[in-house]
Parts: sequence; structure tokens; C-alpha cells
Amino acid sequence: MNSTPAQHPINRKRVCHAATPERLSHRVWSGIRQVLIVLCLPLMLASCYLPEAFTIDLSMERNGDYRLSYRGLLVQPNITQGLLDKSLDAEGEKEKVAAVLADLKRDSAVRQLTYSGRGVFNLVYEKRGNIMREKSFVFVRRQSRILEMFFHSERNTVEIRGGFVPDQYQDRLTALGYQMTGKIEVRTTAGVRSHNAAEFREVSGQNRLRWEIQSITDPTPNVILG
Repeated sequence: MNSTPAQHPINRKRVCHAATPERLSHRVWSGIRQVLIVLCLPLMLASCYLPEAFTIDLSMERNGDYRLSYRGLLVQPNITQGLLDKSLDAEGEKEKVAAVLADLKRDSAVRQLTYSGRGVFNLVYEKRGNIMREKSFVFVRRQSRILEMFFHSERNTVEIRGGFVPDQYQDRLTALGYQMTGKIEVRTTAGVRSHNAAEFREVSGQNRLRWEIQSITDPTPNVILG
């Protein structure tokens, strides 16, 4: 990958103040409880994770070395729905929480993981790797693609893109009050061929991109490095 910056960075700016986990647990519960059946049955309820109040920080070198961190909330809607419709008692909740903890902790990049109740988990995730060797990377699971990266060897480029809510659900979820908020920051010494970041700047030979996620209808973050 080279270090030529993008020719036409997008300069629109948006301001978002992500809620803290303490403030958000009640909001996640009240805002998401009406939308779980709508969204998550077709998204494989048992393995679906929804991000909220998060910060994703990604740095990548021209040789493909990267460092990724996620700090924020994950909502497991199978648990939340069960508590809402009373199909899940305290013992059942305990079993499902244990299953989620075991599932996520299979990844050695999970640094902190706690359950705050009502299907909401607090997660600190930190990973290092080399995308040119790995070829692809998905966080957090293939059924719940919050962020993914691909190395296209034929073009010698790396594509980074965020997750999204399918178009057919967006209007209904927005009307029901579900909002996905967070920040994504990418820093790289590689060239930026294209992007849709809200902010783009070059600082001391490093390209820096930033997205402020304010709702599920925001454009899916996307950047191509090379």
C-alpha cells in the first residue's frame, strides 16, 4: 500500500456525544424493547449482537499491521426479548448470559467483558494483526458484522467497512426509537483511495479519518487504503 492521500476527502462534520454505559443501559432497554422481534428474528437471534455507545479505534501501517480496539456496549437481543415476553426466568437468563460470555471470550482479544443486565454487555476488545497475512477480519462475529476488513491482493488495497442495518428495517426501527450511536476513528500511514468519513486530515504523514454514528440510517462507514 502506498501513502498517497485521497484527492477529494469529504469535509462534512457531525457532532455526536455517545452516552456512557451507566446512562445508556436504561435507554437501550426502553429504546430497543419494541424492535427486537422486528430486527433480530431474521438476523439469527441467538447469535446477534447490536453495538451501542461505542468507540472503535483502528490504526494501520502500510505493511498491513493493525491495532483495533472496541470500547462500548453489546446488546444480545435474544436475552432481552426473553426477559420482555417473560419466556426467560432468572435461571434461564443466567444460563444464556454464561453462554454469551463463553462465546465472546473464545476470542483472546477480549480484555474486559461484564454483564450489566437486560441483555446488555460492557466490552473492551483489543486486537493486533496483519491484514495482508490474514486476508480478512470480522468483528464481532460473522452473523454480527460491526466492522470488517478485507485485503484485495489483486489491487493491493485494504477495504474497511462498518456494519449496517438492512434498509428494509431502518424506517421501522427509527420510528420505534432505536438509535445506534458511536465513533469510529482510523489512523493510517497508507494512502487513502476513497472514503466517506465525516472528517479527513493529514497530520505528520498520517492520514486520520473519523465517523460520528448518530443513527442507524447514517451511511455505512467505508474506506479503501492502498
